[in-house]
Amino acid sequence: MSRALAFLDRYRVPLIAVTISAAVHAAVMAGLPERFGKIDEAVADESYTATLEAEPSPEAKLVPAPPAPKPAPKRVAKPRPVFHPIALPGEIAEVAPEPLASQVDTPVIDEPAPPPEPPKPDVVAMAQPAVPAPAPEPPKFPVEALPSKLTIEYQLSSAFVDGTAAYHWNRDGDNYTITGEAQAEGFFTLFLQGRLLQEARGTVTAEGLRPDSYTEHKPGNPIPEGIAFDWKARKVTLDKGDNKPKTVDLTGNTVDWLSMIFQLAHAPPTGQSYDLRVFTQRRFYEFHLELLGVEEIDIPLGKVKALHVRHTDPKDGEVIDVWLGVDQHYLPVKLRFPVAKNHLTVEQAATKVSE
Repeated sequence: MSRALAFLDRYRVPLIAVTISAAVHAAVMAGLPERFGKIDEAVADESYTATLEAEPSPEAKLVPAPPAPKPAPKRVAKPRPVFHPIALPGEIAEVAPEPLASQVDTPVIDEPAPPPEPPKPDVVAMAQPAVPAPAPEPPKFPVEALPSKLTIEYQLSSAFVDGTAAYHWNRDGDNYTITGEAQAEGFFTLFLQGRLLQEARGTVTAEGLRPDSYTEHKPGNPIPEGIAFDWKARKVTLDKGDNKPKTVDLTGNTVDWLSMIFQLAHAPPTGQSYDLRVFTQRRFYEFHLELLGVEEIDIPLGKVKALHVRHTDPKDGEVIDVWLGVDQHYLPVKLRFPVAKNHLTVEQAATKVSE
């Protein structure tokens, strides 16, 4: 016992120093501020103890060593806080630009070749049904072919009679009026005194002149003769002034004798032939005009170029010749036709054309 006391007494100062050192280290390790948290955790978690041992004396070897102080408890490091930046208003976050397609290394993959396509079956073209070509539209009637006012004057001559005639064309919009007057001269005035007055009224259409009425006043006869056209009913009534009117069917491209003059001027014949139906108050003419060509003729108007057309009646052989002035709006500048049942021929030649 006295030896143990002597040992403690001898090494009291080193033992105290070791104890204080251990306590200080423990206190320092437990109270380090968090600003030293950057020290590696592996180093911060370790505890250090130090002891000073003297060479034991032979006597001390017999005395049991005091128990070693308990190690300080290990400090568990607190998790380090992670701060995320907060985007302030008005700040634009910088975004890393995406790499261009040319900068991206695209791995080249060897694709297997596609299998060969199976042979296509032979296609046999099916014959399309023949579609008939649409029929060409007939040419439209030149409604503006003539001026609004036009006059042509004639001299009539035959073996027994001479005379004069004049026809006046007047158009108002789509409506037209033709007035004509004829007067005998010379010897024939003994049989026909006064003037023969004629008037035709109708409409200018895209298909041609469409007369509504024709009237004729003869000298010495108070009852007029005439023709009435009913296009809706497709009928025409002929009145010779004897109170015995006659009604017949009305077909297209039909005019009265007076309207015929200006129908030919609006639409001169072309090709080889030209069909035209003409009514007088006494009979119906179905003209099949044959084109004979352009001729130079000498008439009271002068030398003119004219298109010569002719109609020959297949029943009685009656011949009607018409010359259309090329430079006179294709008006009939000369006509030759039979009268008195084909016993007398009258020639009608233009003396003046005025607008």
